[in-house]
Amino acid sequence: MRIEDIEIHVGKPEFEYEPIRRLEAKCEATMAFSPAPTVDEMNGKLRAMAAKVGANAVVEVTYHSGVSMTSWKSMKGTGLAVRKLSDEMACPVCAEMIKRAAQKCRFCGTDTNGQGATEPRPSPFEEPGHLIVKPGPTASHLSTEPLKETNNPQTWLIVGGGIFLLLTLLGLLAG
Repeated sequence: MRIEDIEIHVGKPEFEYEPIRRLEAKCEATMAFSPAPTVDEMNGKLRAMAAKVGANAVVEVTYHSGVSMTSWKSMKGTGLAVRKLSDEMACPVCAEMIKRAAQKCRFCGTDTNGQGATEPRPSPFEEPGHLIVKPGPTASHLSTEPLKETNNPQTWLIVGGGIFLLLTLLGLLAG
């Protein structure tokens, strides 16, 4: 999937999704006369971060513009990286594609109850009691620290320079 294909949605979307991870991005003007960051720049950064975690959409996106400790022109964007669920699924019996909301498979007549799947049935190739389950994202994945990124590489130089100046002044005053 191309980064440009990752969807950005402000607020709650109209589709079902599987949450992956919270995202926080920050764009800053590097100099006083640099232009302020735009929503397009922020969306590009959120898309790149979403691609890193395997998402195909970012939902509940919010933007906050203002002043930061290192820049007069700063924008912070937050959102939730998600995987959109398809509105179709494979019938568990005949493997034909049917709508997730379907009550019954139109090909073989299997009752799906509109749940998106019927009762799980083990594959004939799996031994009883030895089902292989792929772990998906859980609430614990979302409770971890959000993925954060900033475009200002000068932050540590500014902070380090400020500390150096402070220590130099203290040395001059002490001596």
